[in-house]
Amino acid sequence: VELDDKLLLDSVKAGGEKYSDMLRLAFRQAIAAHKAVLDKDGELLFISKECFSNGCAATVDVSYPSIPMFLIYNPELVLGMMRPIFRFAESDAWEFDFAPHDVGTYPLVNGQVYGGNALDYQMPVEECGNMLIMLACLCLLEQNTDFADLYSDTTDKWVEYLIKYGNDPENQLCTDDFAGHLAHNCNLSLKAIMGIAGYAKILQMRGEEERAYTLMKTAKEMADSFVKRAANDDGSFRLAYDRPDTFSMKYNMVWDKLWGTKLFAPCVSYAEVCSNMRHINAYGCPLDNRATYTKSDWTVWTATLAPHKDEFEKFIAPMWEAFNVSQSRVPMTDWYDTTTALMVGFRHRSVQGGLFIKLLEGRF
Repeated sequence: VELDDKLLLDSVKAGGEKYSDMLRLAFRQAIAAHKAVLDKDGELLFISKECFSNGCAATVDVSYPSIPMFLIYNPELVLGMMRPIFRFAESDAWEFDFAPHDVGTYPLVNGQVYGGNALDYQMPVEECGNMLIMLACLCLLEQNTDFADLYSDTTDKWVEYLIKYGNDPENQLCTDDFAGHLAHNCNLSLKAIMGIAGYAKILQMRGEEERAYTLMKTAKEMADSFVKRAANDDGSFRLAYDRPDTFSMKYNMVWDKLWGTKLFAPCVSYAEVCSNMRHINAYGCPLDNRATYTKSDWTVWTATLAPHKDEFEKFIAPMWEAFNVSQSRVPMTDWYDTTTALMVGFRHRSVQGGLFIKLLEGRF
């Protein structure tokens, strides 16, 4: 009861009553899509399941959107998400110099299954960025780098991968893999930028000031390059660098605001907010210009870029209406159509923990 009351008060204050409704709807679902177990050394593993899709276990780009809720209420569970991924990535079974997508098929955590390990179906920039951002969030909240220090050789490789390939990603998948491969993906570039910046924050906490400065400088240079190359004539930013007059929700930019890294000027993120507002349909803002569907988690991350509560609520109100009127009577979907409110493909997934991201403001 005490937690319910606190969640109600905090969420209404942060984002309004409709936002609060959705958080209370998402809370138990996000937890239930995991299994908590102890390994042979008594350490916690918190294994996610890709509900309704392919059943992957401990999926990096499912954990990434889910972490806001767990960072707020129990950061140890985020450690439990990351442990099996690091262990697999450091095993002889993983041959690549970037982060894996998953660690098995639920409930077995015995090696990646997504894409059959074919290189074309990896998500290198996506997963390296996800892991470094998740790690940075933990270190900043806990005010120590103890967990990160265990895997520094691996994370050093991942940040170098982002530096080499993240400025203008080649044709590869991102977490929105249902939309297919995309070269020069602006959102992937943003993820690389924030992954590098997050690692710089970790190094700074370790006292590695010179290396931290160099990485943050690299992230800033990449951010400035993004602003120039991704710009549309109307002040918004593209889906991909080579696709003028396109749009997408730049949800990965949210960490710049939450961490206070100031890689992007406020006018950049606000231009994105205004651009997305222009595209809002009856039941929400589309993920990008390729289709009318959206993702609920990324909608709230994008809305969190808004500087004012009333602007945040403009993104939330149509999404609330979608869940209220949808004829798809299923456990809370995160992938639905913004013109019909019908579920497109996913339901009862842990990613709805991402709806809590607005409550992370001021915590870092």
